[in-house]
Amino acid sequence: MKRGMFRSTALLTATFALFAFGCGQEPKSDAQNSGAADPVPSSATAEPEPATAVRPPDIQINFDVDARRPATLLSDYGLFENLAEQTLIAGVIPYQLNSLSYVDGARQESFVYIPHGEVASYQPDNAFTFPVGSILIQNLWFPADSDDTLQQKRLFETRLLLHMTKGWTAVPYVWNESGTDADRVVIGQKSQVTRASSAGDPHTFTYLTPNMNECKSCHVNEDVMDPIGVTAANLNRTISVDGTDVNQLHYWKQIGLLNGLPDDRNSIPSIPDWTDDASATLERRARSWLDVNCSHCHNPRGAASTSGLDLTFNQSQPVRFGVYKPPVAAGRGSQGLKFSILPQKPDESFLVRRMNSTELGVMMPPLGRTTVDHRGVDLIRQWISGMEVDEALAEAALNPMKAYKDAVNGGDPELGMTLFHKTQKCLTCHRIGSEGGSIGPNLSDVGKRVKRDYMLESIVDPSAKIVKGFETWVFVLADGRVITGTIVSEDEYEVVVGHEGKQSKIQKDEIDERLASTVSVMPTQANLLTVEDVRNLIAYLSTLQETPQP
Repeated sequence: MKRGMFRSTALLTATFALFAFGCGQEPKSDAQNSGAADPVPSSATAEPEPATAVRPPDIQINFDVDARRPATLLSDYGLFENLAEQTLIAGVIPYQLNSLSYVDGARQESFVYIPHGEVASYQPDNAFTFPVGSILIQNLWFPADSDDTLQQKRLFETRLLLHMTKGWTAVPYVWNESGTDADRVVIGQKSQVTRASSAGDPHTFTYLTPNMNECKSCHVNEDVMDPIGVTAANLNRTISVDGTDVNQLHYWKQIGLLNGLPDDRNSIPSIPDWTDDASATLERRARSWLDVNCSHCHNPRGAASTSGLDLTFNQSQPVRFGVYKPPVAAGRGSQGLKFSILPQKPDESFLVRRMNSTELGVMMPPLGRTTVDHRGVDLIRQWISGMEVDEALAEAALNPMKAYKDAVNGGDPELGMTLFHKTQKCLTCHRIGSEGGSIGPNLSDVGKRVKRDYMLESIVDPSAKIVKGFETWVFVLADGRVITGTIVSEDEYEVVVGHEGKQSKIQKDEIDERLASTVSVMPTQANLLTVEDVRNLIAYLSTLQETPQP
């Protein structure tokens, strides 16, 4: 057998086949757009377990994990007995998620293939770990007619996440007009979709299939590509197997698909279906929308980590998920607004502005859509409108020097060093001695160059004074990407920009717009750190007295 080619033993019983092919995953209405039932409540521990699974004969899956490039056609993998009719081959298992991201309103179906004899590993917070040879499959489709009925559907795109020997590879496949197969798309593609509007009138928009590099922008954290949606919180839900309600994760465990699942059902996290008003509180549903649509970048390990915005569901610190949080290097995105979220004022919250835009350089998420998720926008607006105003947070955000004035005296340098190097990871942008980045000023001798009150201002109000040579620039590129950072070097043909702990070369003929910003790339630490934290950090910085290395 060719190296890297797997044979799969199906992991399903005849009863599971009813789940796979009988109950389907189509949502009840387009407004719901998730196909997910309510998250599993704590009382779900009483759910019965289905009968023990029996493995049917091996089925061939054509996946060379050492191939130089992915297969040209979706049919090449042999994931379906009948591709046009979407009949799954044994061993390819459908799964359902509590909450789905918005992809221009496309309906979504998800499947997973894991090689015979292998299992996924449970992770409480991150995506599950899958063995080499695994394939995650996502179908994106729209109703075939403009009146938005579910009688027929037209597949537009199938996205594969392939776990190869070299790591995960994301590949989009676009379906042909006859619906018989899908072609690999390397450079992306535009398609025209006609759908019914909320008023019932048909409208046409451009659906964008991402190129393979754009897939990385969502799936790469700290230079490593990983799955996104297959988390314990998003998979922890009730499904129906042969008419019996069971927990999906426990079913995965029983059929040999998952190990490491905690025995205590209540310890497994869960997020609600944000489209279901009865599933959870308004706040939890809003946080669920932000988690599935934004947190793949806005998390401590993500591509937008230096923004200081953490939109993961379990983030409990309000300023981390945007409350009274000022923008970082604001360009067109913030549109002059002061905070990501201003309680009780959604129209003055630039989070809402960016969600409600389709303008390049403004809209968030910046990829994967050309239309506005109006229901998602309405949800976030309601959440912000009902927020209580926290006077202390507001004061620290609006007058940080006053709120943190006591931090200039005293402090523990040892605790400050831990904050600097481990907690806040300041060396991502700053340099001390031979270690660190070059996006921000070199701090090797900051203790003998500046006074403590200047350090305080740099920490809690970094935009007040931006060091010369470290001004912020916003580059809007012709392909829609936005790169914000400091200019490391520039010549006639290209600009090297330092951002997010790395450097990017931008060809000048790729630049659509270039904007100077008065906002520092360094996020303010006001409301992120306590007065005592800032005091300790200043105490540590004051000890740095060495001459910077050339």
